[in-house]
Amino acid sequence: MELDEFIHIVPKVREHSLHQALTYLKNMDDAEDVVQEVLAKLWQMHDRINNMEMMNHLASVIVKNTSLNTIRNRKTAVPIDSVMQQETHGNPSLQLEEKESRQRLEKIVSQLPDKQRAVIRMRNVEQLSYTEIAQVLGTTESSVRAMICKARQALIKQMKLAT
Repeated sequence: MELDEFIHIVPKVREHSLHQALTYLKNMDDAEDVVQEVLAKLWQMHDRINNMEMMNHLASVIVKNTSLNTIRNRKTAVPIDSVMQQETHGNPSLQLEEKESRQRLEKIVSQLPDKQRAVIRMRNVEQLSYTEIAQVLGTTESSVRAMICKARQALIKQMKLAT
């Protein structure tokens, strides 16, 4: 599914997902958080989604599972590609150092909450604009900036602890 089609479908999916999450959680703030996570997960799978019916079905399943996990106060894990995409050429010592740094960063990123991992991936790996991320998540650009800032702060904090 292409970005334009995804963005066109998101408002309908968001509305249905919010209603479903509210049914489980009975709290608008928690339901909004779940819906943002759902939309982020759907975006991560957008290249495998063929149509709106499939997207609605996936959204319903993800809302249910994420809501139940929220109730249990546990997070689901979704693998994320490495945020660092650099290569070092020539020097084996630099290559080893780069590999170790990448592994450390991947471990730290994998420990972030789902929503933070998703926005970091969309911004740094997929290189989506703040506007595009806001459209994908069904939220405002300023909210996206705040989420990315919070995710980066968490990364920095964990990196400092790891050294």
